[in-house]
Amino acid sequence: MSPPDQPLERVAIAVVEHQGRYLVGTRRADQALAGRAEFPGGRCLPGEEGAACALRECREEAGLSVAAVGKLCELGHSYPHGMLHLEFWLCHLEPGEDPTRASGGFRWLPADSLKSLDFPEANRAVLEILAAGNRSAS
Repeated sequence: MSPPDQPLERVAIAVVEHQGRYLVGTRRADQALAGRAEFPGGRCLPGEEGAACALRECREEAGLSVAAVGKLCELGHSYPHGMLHLEFWLCHLEPGEDPTRASGGFRWLPADSLKSLDFPEANRAVLEILAAGNRSAS
């Protein structure tokens, strides 16, 4: 486990919805939690707001421009590789963005298939929100 005095690492995740489908990828072999399903996201830069980070990470990882609709949930989670503070942001494609341009191994999957994927434990709360059909962000 991580030492208790280890600082929280801020992470923002873009939960991108388009026509009832969600943008999902697979973590690379050189990443923590390799092979697990993931939404685009990553570490926040110093001073970077969570929504801005989620949008930037989606652009960098999946090649898509998205807009944040609102925060789905926020939580802390401890993994062997670190303590994380996660923000999950519901996002939609920017007007005119072509969903088929998704790159980096990301693909569009129906909401009802998400719970069957091997997401990291910290994603459980957002998967429950999506499964309940409660996609209205706060």
